Amino acid sequence: MSTIHSVAVIGAGMAGAIAARHLAGAGVNVLVLDKGRTVGGRMSTRRLSGDLSFDHGAQYFTARDPRFVAAVAAWVADGVAEPWPAEPGWFVGTPTMRAPAEALTRDLDVLTRCTVTQVHRDSEGWRLTVAGGEPVAGGRRFDALLVTAPAPQAALLLATAGVSLPELDRVRYAPCWALMLAHDGPSPLAQTFWRGSDPAAPVAWLAQNNTKPGRPARPVALVAHASPDWSRRHLEDEAPHVEALLRAEVAGHVGGALQATAAVAHRWRYALVETAIGEPCLWRPEIGLGFAGDGCLGGRVEAAYLSGLALAERVLSDA
Repeated sequence: MSTIHSVAVIGAGMAGAIAARHLAGAGVNVLVLDKGRTVGGRMSTRRLSGDLSFDHGAQYFTARDPRFVAAVAAWVADGVAEPWPAEPGWFVGTPTMRAPAEALTRDLDVLTRCTVTQVHRDSEGWRLTVAGGEPVAGGRRFDALLVTAPAPQAALLLATAGVSLPELDRVRYAPCWALMLAHDGPSPLAQTFWRGSDPAAPVAWLAQNNTKPGRPARPVALVAHASPDWSRRHLEDEAPHVEALLRAEVAGHVGGALQATAAVAHRWRYALVETAIGEPCLWRPEIGLGFAGDGCLGGRVEAAYLSGLALAERVLSDA
């Protein structure tokens, strides 16, 4: 008989969402917490005004593992994902990239805009504290704590409890500055997307977000991702400055034909996994502590899903 009856999941990206859903399906009482405005993590969609939206994090996902293939097929059947004809085998969430995570966490107990700043473990379980010093759920204790935030953030949080997972130190991420740009008139980009091959070039990716299923066809919504090297050089720059720099780079790429009606830059500090742990998840049953995410298996939506699923299965089988 499992001793795990209640679990706190920090992070509502793909790993946290599937872990929470799998545990809840087995009868575990789950609370999901995320510092963002919505669930989804880097599977994110930003709205600027009206119907103007941009998938400024993950651009698409693919499915290879039979478990994830089945999950994607179910999402398509439920209308929360569709193929993106830009390339065979590419899928996107519909009507926004975060739709699959929203479907996974539907009917679960989820707290967004909730930044956990401290965790503590005693003989009765885990307690969490949020920004401002307030205890989560009135000081409620949880039998297990699952952290699905990027590895550096997870390590800092666990340190507040005097706990460490040494494997987290192996994970390396590259940052990414994203530019969201609305263009008035015909698209200045001849193709649906463009991927650069020069790691030293400023722009690594440029796509027409409005070509994705479920998105308004107009106006043209361009999403540019800066390369890791360029993003590192400008990591601490202010967003308006980065916006101007990237806007000029994109204009140069499309021949200067931009008629921008809106433009916003967003920094992803932990965007691309360069070095992963190489294990599906981390689980310490003796203290009820786990870690999952793309830092475990690699920087793909599928990898995050499989990591979160693996952690939930470990909790259920090893507790």
